[in-house]
Amino acid sequence: MCTEHNVRQAIAILVTTALLLNAMMPTLAHAATYLQGVEANANTLVRDAYVRVIYRDHNGQEKTERGWIDAVGETSFTIRSGHWTKKTITYAKVLSVIMSEESTTLKQMNEVNRFIGERKKEEELKAITVMSRGQIDPAKITKRWYAHAIYMRKKIKKTATGKIIHKDSDRIVIQNREEFWKSWKIAYSEIDRLAIAKHQRDIEGWMVMQLLHEGNAKVRARIPSIQKQWMIGKVEKMTQDTLVVRGELALYGRKVPLSSISDFEVNIGQHRNTGKGSIFGLALGLAILAPVVIADARDEDEWQRFATIVTATFISLPIWVLSTIIGATIKTDKWVEVPPQRLNLSVAPTSAKGLRAALTFNF
Repeated sequence: MCTEHNVRQAIAILVTTALLLNAMMPTLAHAATYLQGVEANANTLVRDAYVRVIYRDHNGQEKTERGWIDAVGETSFTIRSGHWTKKTITYAKVLSVIMSEESTTLKQMNEVNRFIGERKKEEELKAITVMSRGQIDPAKITKRWYAHAIYMRKKIKKTATGKIIHKDSDRIVIQNREEFWKSWKIAYSEIDRLAIAKHQRDIEGWMVMQLLHEGNAKVRARIPSIQKQWMIGKVEKMTQDTLVVRGELALYGRKVPLSSISDFEVNIGQHRNTGKGSIFGLALGLAILAPVVIADARDEDEWQRFATIVTATFISLPIWVLSTIIGATIKTDKWVEVPPQRLNLSVAPTSAKGLRAALTFNF
C-alpha cells in the first residue's frame, strides 16, 4: 500500500510539473515587452525598467542604446547607462523598444538579451522558405538563391545542396557548391522537403538545426580540460549545463560541462575537394613553369622556347589535371561551427500533450 501510494504521489507530482511547464512556457518566452515606434510613449514605458532602444539620431542614422529608464516625459524619455551617463530620446525618433521589468539587474539584462536572441533567430528563420511534398510553389523559388532538397528517386532518399540555376513549372535545377559543372535536375513531385534562402550560410544553419532537432547530428567538440584532440561523436543528451557525447566506438556517452567546451561543430555531410585540388595543381604547375618562362623571356634561343612549350604541355598541364581529378575523388566532412555559448536546451509541447527536449542553437 505504501509503495502504491508513493507511486501515485510521484505521478501526481510529474503531471503537475508538466502542466506548470506548459503554462509557464509562453510567459517565459515572451516575458519582455516589445514596443514598435508609436507604441513607445509615456503610458507604456516604466521608470527604472531595463531597455534596449533602437532609434534614429538627428542625422537619421540608426542607433542603439541600452540602460535603465531614468525619466518618462510627455515627448521624450531618458535612459541612464551609468552613474553619470544619460541619453534623452524623443518618442518620434524611436524605432523599437525591448523592456524588462524584472526585479534584479542581472535578470533584467538576461531577459532582454534572451528576447533579442529569440527575435533574431525567428527573423533568420523567416528568411528561409521551407516547402514540403505537394506544396512546392515555383513562385517562391528564386534563381541564384541557395537550396537544400531532400527527395526520393527510385525509392532511394537523396539530398542536393547548392545554388538554384534554373526552375520551371515542374522541376528545379540545383548546381553543386564545390563542382560547378555538376547539377541536379529534380522534379517537384520527387521532393519531400525543399529549403530556400538567399545566403548559403542560412541554408547551412537550417541543416544544422534539423540535424540537432532530429537527434542524428554528428558533432565534434574541443575540450581542453579533458583532451587535446577533438571529441567526435553523436549527441545523446543535453541539460542546461552539460552535454553527453557518445563516440563512434564507445558504448556509453561522455558527460561534458558546456562551460568547458571551447569549440563546437556540427557535420552536415561530405563534399568533394575538386576546387582545392584544382587550385593546388594550378599553383604547383605555375611554380614549375614560371622559371622556364622567365628564362625564355631573357633568352631568344629556340631551344628555350621549345623548353617552355614542353614544360607547359607535358608537366604543368598534367599536374593541374591530375590534382583536379584527385581532389574530385577525395571526400571530406563538412563542418559548421556553432558557438558553444549559443547552444541551448529548449522544451516544447508535443502533439501528444507531453514535453519534448530539443537541442538547438541561436545563430
